[in-house]
This record gives sequence, C-alpha cells and structure tokens, in this order.
Amino acid sequence: MKRNIIVLGIGRFGQAVATKLFEKGAYVTAVDADYSKIEKIANYVSTAIQADITEEDAMKSLGISNYDVAIIATGADLEASIEATLICKDSGVGEVIAKATSSSHARILEKIGADFTVFPEQDMGARLARSIADPNRIELLDFSNNISVIEIPVKDKWVNHSLSELDFRNKFQMNVVGFLRNGQILMDINSDTPIEKDDILILIGSKENARHIEKSI
Repeated sequence: MKRNIIVLGIGRFGQAVATKLFEKGAYVTAVDADYSKIEKIANYVSTAIQADITEEDAMKSLGISNYDVAIIATGADLEASIEATLICKDSGVGEVIAKATSSSHARILEKIGADFTVFPEQDMGARLARSIADPNRIELLDFSNNISVIEIPVKDKWVNHSLSELDFRNKFQMNVVGFLRNGQILMDINSDTPIEKDDILILIGSKENARHIEKSI
C-alpha cells in the first residue's frame, strides 16, 4: 500500500525529498506558493499544487488531514515552518517531519508537535564523510536530538528468516519499520515477513542503539 505523503516547500531540499519518494513508489503531493517551482516539479511527483503552506484554509482545502506523512521542507523561513507544522499537527496528520536550521529551531518545532526534525546540511555532510571513510558501512540518518533511522543491507545469514526470528527489537532495541526491495519501500510488514536477498532493512530507534547496531553488525 502506497504511503500518502505531502511535501510543503519545494526548495532544493523539498524537491530532492519529493522526487526521491515518488521514485520509491510513494504517492507524493508537492506544495509551494511559487508557481515556477510547482511547474518544474510537476512531472516528477504524483500531484503538484500552488498554495501558501502557512494558510490553514488553503491546507485544509488540500485535504491535509488525509496524509500519512507531512514533510515541512522549508527551513530558512522560521515563521513559515512553525505555521505549517502547527497546521499539520492540528489537522491530525499521522507523522510530521520538519526541516530545522539550528538546534533552537528544532526545539521549537518539537515543542509544537513535530514528530521528527532533520538537519539536511549537517546530515549530508556526515553521511558523505562516512561513505568516504568506509564505503561499505551502513547508512545512518539522525533525526532530532535522540532518534536515528538506519538502513542495513541484509546479511546472507538473515535471508529467508522472519523479523520475529531475528528479533532486532530485543537484541538491539531497534524497530524494523520497513524494507527497501527492488527499488520500492515496503512499509506493510509484520513479524512473520520473510527477508529476501538484497533487501535493505529500515530501522528506527535511539541514536545510542543505532550506533550500537552499527558497530555490532
């Protein structure tokens, strides 16, 4: 089942996130007040709409409450990111991820209800450094001050075993939330889902546990 995702603010970060999610099979709606940005991205997402992301009525007219995930991709405009986050949370969006430009910005977004905050420039710099230092290491992405999402290429010994058999939750205190399989993100999984060769597991948990599993596998 496709996840229904709305990306609010189509700058460089928003454009990259929206187009990549669409490539991975998600239903993606891109929203920005700048028509030229909407025109540019329209062929690379499911739907592209010109609207002011800080206007509650405009967001409600888009059916914001029906989205599984909202990504607040604007960061430089602090007021806009706060307004958009509040609208999404008040509308009952299942998960709100907001771009932050500083730790104080992140704290504000978290206090008003953002489920995760991301620091794209810092994250990409760290990931680039890790990939240069060790091209075979697993991917790690930090959210906020205490949450990490980690991608782990499947080991041969895991193939044809279920998640319950591998028991990541008890062994590493990390939850498997999805697979990357054949270029698609699979989120509709359960403890009996078998792992296939070339899968990539997506896990979420505390930064401490993410780094522990990173060193252990």
